[in-house]
Amino acid sequence: MSEWISVKGRLPCLPVGGGKNHVIAYTPAKKAGAFANGARFLYWNGIDWRYPDGSRFEHVVTHWQSHLVPPCD
Repeated sequence: MSEWISVKGRLPCLPVGGGKNHVIAYTPAKKAGAFANGARFLYWNGIDWRYPDGSRFEHVVTHWQSHLVPPCD
């Protein structure tokens, strides 16, 4: 599994031609309520973080890992 990548360093790339690049995203407890603490599957749409069902993730993501595809350079 890949190492954690800081969102300050880079965000997940957007797939060429559309689609979604699902990643494992991390939100620390100090940035969200206990229910939102930890890692979860999300995707970045170029504007904000989304759950796999398309609903908006309302908390701060600090780090992410590539899940299915390698991160873009």
